Amino acid sequence: MGRLTPLVERVLPVAVLVVLHRIADAGAVVALVRDPVTVDIVRIDRRRREEVVTTRTRQRDQAGEQLRYARGVRLAVLAALWLFSACGHPGGKSVPSGPPAAEEGKLPSGPPLVTPGERMSYKLSLQGVSLATYGFSVGEVQDLAGKQVIVAESHAKSAGIADWVARIDDRFTSWIDVETGRSRRFQTAEYETNSKTNVEHVVADFAGRDGDRVPVTFHMNDEAPTPEPQKVTKPDVWDYNTFLIALRAWEQPPGSKVSVEVFRSRYLWNVDMTVRGKEKIRTELPDLAEVTALRLDAHMYKLDRDGGKYPNSDERDLSIWISDDDGRVPLRTTARTDYGDIKMEIVDYQPGSGQRLRP
Repeated sequence: MGRLTPLVERVLPVAVLVVLHRIADAGAVVALVRDPVTVDIVRIDRRRREEVVTTRTRQRDQAGEQLRYARGVRLAVLAALWLFSACGHPGGKSVPSGPPAAEEGKLPSGPPLVTPGERMSYKLSLQGVSLATYGFSVGEVQDLAGKQVIVAESHAKSAGIADWVARIDDRFTSWIDVETGRSRRFQTAEYETNSKTNVEHVVADFAGRDGDRVPVTFHMNDEAPTPEPQKVTKPDVWDYNTFLIALRAWEQPPGSKVSVEVFRSRYLWNVDMTVRGKEKIRTELPDLAEVTALRLDAHMYKLDRDGGKYPNSDERDLSIWISDDDGRVPLRTTARTDYGDIKMEIVDYQPGSGQRLRP
């Protein structure tokens, strides 16, 4: 390792990743990358996690191809984030009682299943290699335009290899009605794809819904917001955080399904959920080393402003495991991508200081 400590000045992009992996403890610094190679395929060997396999693309349209992997990493990480923000108390074996379960084909109504002050942390990885961290926190009950709401925020941040090619430092904030469990307002701030400077800001005003239109505004950085109203087709429309919280209280037998429309950020998505059944899984939490969890499978696709399927958009499949106990704690998510399955797993839980809103 001693031979690697001088400044590394001339390396290929993939070599940077490999070199840094092996000399991080030696204090080496990569100051410059000259004549970068375009990466078309990156694969991490399942038997030897440190081995990165690449192929070079053709020289034509090199700039466009260089962005291909960055887009893929960002979309893969965001897909994994899709189904993992709700939180709860690790608890006993009984399923919570209180408001009645949802009707078949619908998500439950009533107070959201959250506790003020709760915090949860997750790690995202692709075949053992770290991609991002994810946190979820619940604030306090407050007033919003005459309605009692509770604020929930999720925060995704790229790490390791992913941060080299696709900066992610995104926040999603929801103001949730404490009586109905439905969103009143949803606000996001996230980096523009392939940019490390431009931040996109979106506000969806659920309380201002007029018929089949939800007011949405968008602006980049400090620009003035522009209206982008979204057509919806269902009585209930959800945002990223509120939908995931509602899933915790969704108690239905295997094979049950629900179809919903959900804002992730700027755009609406159609999400079809299916209850798969109960499975045993292991986690890093001491209190939940091995636990029975309810598995939910999701299939989703992006919608355009008129409520139709967004042209040439990918369809995505994910699975989420929620503890089958009083806490209903989201434990793990897998997102299937072209680069393999991305896993998001719980690594830390901090209980809230208040009383859980849903009995």
